Amino acid sequence: MAKRRKPEKLNKWIYSLWLLRILLVIVPQTGYIHPDEYFQSVEVLAGKVFDVEHSPPWEFNTTLPIRGITIPYLTTGLSYIFLRDVNNLAIEFLSLNIVLPYFLITVPRLLMAMLSFIVDYSLHRICLNNNEKYKTRLIVLSTSYVMLVYGTRTFSNTTELILFAVLLYFVCESQTFSNELVRKQEYIKYRYDKSTSMVEKVKFHKLKLYLVSDNYRNCFVIATITVFGIFNRPTFIAYAVMPVFFWIYRGIEQKRVSITQFHTRIIFFAMCCTPAIIFNVLIDSFYYGYITWGEVGMLDVSINNFIMTPLNFIKYNINSSNLEKHGLHPRFLHFLVNIPLLFNVLGIMALFTIAKYIYWAFLKKYNLLPSIKSIKMLMTMSFIGPVGILSIFPHQEPRFLIPILFPLIYLHSDQILPESDRILVKTPEGSIQNKTQEFKAKTSSNQILKIWLSVNFLFLIFYGFIHQGGVYLAVNYMHKDIKFTPMNTEFHIVTSNIYSLPESFLLQKTSNKLFSQNQIKYSVKKRVFLYEEGSKDLTSIISDLESMVNAKKLLNNSFKHYKKYKIYLLISSSRSEQAENILMENGIFFSKLDSFWPHISTEAFPDLTKYCINSVSVFYKNCEALPLRDYIRKINEMCELILYELDYQVKKPVMTRSM
Repeated sequence: MAKRRKPEKLNKWIYSLWLLRILLVIVPQTGYIHPDEYFQSVEVLAGKVFDVEHSPPWEFNTTLPIRGITIPYLTTGLSYIFLRDVNNLAIEFLSLNIVLPYFLITVPRLLMAMLSFIVDYSLHRICLNNNEKYKTRLIVLSTSYVMLVYGTRTFSNTTELILFAVLLYFVCESQTFSNELVRKQEYIKYRYDKSTSMVEKVKFHKLKLYLVSDNYRNCFVIATITVFGIFNRPTFIAYAVMPVFFWIYRGIEQKRVSITQFHTRIIFFAMCCTPAIIFNVLIDSFYYGYITWGEVGMLDVSINNFIMTPLNFIKYNINSSNLEKHGLHPRFLHFLVNIPLLFNVLGIMALFTIAKYIYWAFLKKYNLLPSIKSIKMLMTMSFIGPVGILSIFPHQEPRFLIPILFPLIYLHSDQILPESDRILVKTPEGSIQNKTQEFKAKTSSNQILKIWLSVNFLFLIFYGFIHQGGVYLAVNYMHKDIKFTPMNTEFHIVTSNIYSLPESFLLQKTSNKLFSQNQIKYSVKKRVFLYEEGSKDLTSIISDLESMVNAKKLLNNSFKHYKKYKIYLLISSSRSEQAENILMENGIFFSKLDSFWPHISTEAFPDLTKYCINSVSVFYKNCEALPLRDYIRKINEMCELILYELDYQVKKPVMTRSM
């Protein structure tokens, strides 16, 4: 029987990459990948914990909630409670308030980064348990921008990746244990049959009785992970179906497990799911107000007092008209676009391997396929299954596939960065055959590794810092501006061609709660108003702004009106010139307060062909030729987020424009 590989010291590169993951959180990353990063966790919990104005999304409404609160509370919620308690101590002993946008963004991300190391640990343990090489796998995993960017964000998909990795670890552990148990049983049976004396037969019979059953191994843990994953994101069903099937199916192919035991495993698994289901249902029901402690005390509880958020999620998403609101995509988008976008060469290798397996199966060369009881087959199906199931639904975003990073790393990372084999006999070092093999292997792996590192570095910079990167910087600026502006000033912030602002980062006390200080109760009026215009036509936006400016003029001229107003327009620089022209045409005075770099909005992508370097203008005429320094400055200006303040106190002038 093969011995397990002894733990070795981890490579210094692995530790360096782990440190990089933490440092990228602390910097912080200013990139804004998708609104769900904030609005399905941060925006919900920040408002509750810090009593600030916030904008929870429709998924968390009390009428038909489709998101469970347990996982967001255990991650973002607990990190904010920790920050709140530390802030109370800092105010008490240091007179220092640390509840700032920087800590609101970094503290939950830091927790997610720490939890992301569970993925590394799970991969490490699976490799050790199966005598597999793990160092290069950990390096490839840690150099993936998916881990460095998505893996440290507050996406529910990030939690899905962590739970999927843990689920695969326990299923692999069960499968490895079962395979070892089979070998032990076969060995004992062989020795028992070969025994000539009754004493030896009794000895081996006792050894057989001492063997631990694998029938329900890790069942409760696997069931609990599955339930929590489904309440986190019901799409976890697609990820859990293959690992759970492989766990139930263990031993069937060898006729070691009867059909009765197979069905018993299913029943026992369902029973083990029950405690986690009850726990999550109770948490959600209390949070959304479907049940209260008063009703429990009065024993006035019925089935209508409980809410099943995953069921609501499924009901919502099977309705195609609901998916149309979020955008419909071709059903092949995951395979042809999203996999290469997320995993580049790793994803292409995986797709090529699947095509090869299909070809072999078509030729009935089943002996070339991985064994059904192998970890390789489990990982292969854990890649094919989720992607195939998720491709059924026409709404397909790249982040939905984040969890398949784990099986892809296990299966194909050695093609990116091969790890030397420990072999007893090898080709003599000086031979021509040895040199030829080494040269080919080294050249091929180096090329693939360079592509892997280059593409991941570019996506790390783009999604980590550039994509919608000005939003966090602008919110941080406006938080300071609001903080040091008199309380009788209202702020009206209009945004265009950018993602929604996380309102909680402005840290304004909620107007929906009664506060008390020195036994005096008081409420706070809302003083910051956000107007999300998305990709709406600029002429229409400016028209609305003009109406707002005129309304504030009337209020300002009112005899008994003492309020002051600040009207902001936050817009991508790629649309700023057009916005300025329309503002001038409508006679609205404005001033440019600040710009935030870097920022690129793919919904308003800058025209990078407008300018070119002098040397390029010879080949490309449709551009404004500039010296290199001026060209770089212009490109930087095109990649900014601009903050304008509109003046409602100045009388409307007659604008003239020179031709």
